[in-house]
Amino acid sequence: MNARLKACLAAFLTITASLGVGLPTSADTGNGGPGAKPKLVVMLVADKMPFSSLNRYSDKMGNGGLKFLAENGANFVNCTYQQANTMSSCGNATIATGAHAWAHGIISDQWWDRRKNKAISAVYDENAQMTGANAPGPSSKLLKGSTIGDELKLATNGRAKVISMAVSDSQSLLLGGRLANISLWFDSKTGNFVTSSQFGRDLPNWVKTYNDTRPAERYSAKPWVRLLPETQYGVSTRDDYTHERPLPQDGKAFPHVINNPVPGEGAYATLPITPMSNQMVLDLAKEAIEKEGLGNHTDTDLLMVGLSAGDKLVSFFGPTSQEAQDLVLRMDQGIANLFSYLDQKVGLANCLICFTASSGSQAIPEFSKERGLDGGRIDPKNLKNFLDTTLDNRLGADDWIEAFEPPYVYLNFNAIDKNKYRQPDVEALAAKVAHSVPGVAEVITTAQLYANQVPNGPYSDGVKKSYFWERSGELYVVPKPGYIFSGESNGTESGSPYNADSQVPLLLYGFGITGGRYGQAVSPADIAATVAALAGVQCPSLSEGKPLAPAMAPPVGPFRPRGQEAGPGQAQENSK
Repeated sequence: MNARLKACLAAFLTITASLGVGLPTSADTGNGGPGAKPKLVVMLVADKMPFSSLNRYSDKMGNGGLKFLAENGANFVNCTYQQANTMSSCGNATIATGAHAWAHGIISDQWWDRRKNKAISAVYDENAQMTGANAPGPSSKLLKGSTIGDELKLATNGRAKVISMAVSDSQSLLLGGRLANISLWFDSKTGNFVTSSQFGRDLPNWVKTYNDTRPAERYSAKPWVRLLPETQYGVSTRDDYTHERPLPQDGKAFPHVINNPVPGEGAYATLPITPMSNQMVLDLAKEAIEKEGLGNHTDTDLLMVGLSAGDKLVSFFGPTSQEAQDLVLRMDQGIANLFSYLDQKVGLANCLICFTASSGSQAIPEFSKERGLDGGRIDPKNLKNFLDTTLDNRLGADDWIEAFEPPYVYLNFNAIDKNKYRQPDVEALAAKVAHSVPGVAEVITTAQLYANQVPNGPYSDGVKKSYFWERSGELYVVPKPGYIFSGESNGTESGSPYNADSQVPLLLYGFGITGGRYGQAVSPADIAATVAALAGVQCPSLSEGKPLAPAMAPPVGPFRPRGQEAGPGQAQENSK
């Protein structure tokens, strides 16, 4: 009998292998019964990846990465940021906290700090050091409230492992929060992955070992060439499109040289602008899974993977460039490889996987104009000077504008007080002047925000959700669709409240997820609440999002009405 059973089992395995059974589909996933939790949550966050990129390049993607998620997982096709500020740092903070900028406080990639009289980044910390490199370092201290990673740590008394990593420091730190085991990012001066003194004075041994392999050297000595033949890039602009911004010490066309040092920026400064930097992070993610045993603990672990290369790459070449297409195709290939690794180590059905983006991207303005749409550039320096000069003529000579860090204008309070003007009056006059600048759609003042008199419009609520006292300026300048704030004559920027910047992919797969295509309006702010619900922990402290209930799998097993549960005494009675 045993011999016959073994023979049948061998035959079954042979047939299964011949059918090419690979990654599980949505039918293979579930929640494992009431009270069960995912073993590992993996959040993949791209930078400057519009929702349209998924469909634009899907026919060139493989079957094991993003297309696999879109076809077998929950694909939310109407996911937009509700805050008007759609810079990458704002998006990363929203994903991690489930809150908008008015709560988490990350209003931009950088803003004006009146106390320090300078612009500071979203992860600025004058007291931190960079662990793994002898230099000042950033931290996540400016982020308000807890993150989903923080809540996992709190709920498990610190047992859950929370690790974040990215190409950029801001993405890794904001996704990881304050209580992560470690947040890692690529340092372009040393070519190593480093962290902040916020997480200790030494790197884990497995990170040191990975750095010892000199991952940057694998790519910096080689040119960046297209993944596919050029004929496969027909949906993108021509390779040498006039209005692209060339890579530093390189050009606009393939192949790109990525090993030339950039003065003042480090020997590896070009590498983070290429898809190869994303691949280094994905390789490091596999090291973390292996060396930290992620997904093999009683408590749910969390791995946040920031694929930050698009932040600068898309700014240089635009979202419709061959470089942007190659970025997505290579990212898809790397993600597919990570999924195969996860399936071996943890089992995809035991994981909850999320893919989204911290922002989309506006097209290069000249690209839009060539196709008959509006588009243009608003130079921040010119706008600031125009405001200052005009207010000089109306109010008297003084330094009326302290700074313009798009989209915020910061008025000079000392000048207002010295000349004995009322701040709301100066705000109103400055707004009227700024509104006359070509390309400006609307200007909203703090007086209007506090009085709840913001003009009705498609971005009114978004501006409210972007205002954070002490960090936001007195004027919020909204550009017209197709216009960007940029002093450059080429390339593009993100940050507007329009769909090109605010609509991003949102794909969920694995534990507790029912696959399908969902059209209801959702937000990246809903991700943290969804992870919290499936992991059985509290939502982050400032969370405004709601669990994505339509895609959450129903409990396994039949419903049992209250009153039919057998207590200890009843069970003993029934056994007689």
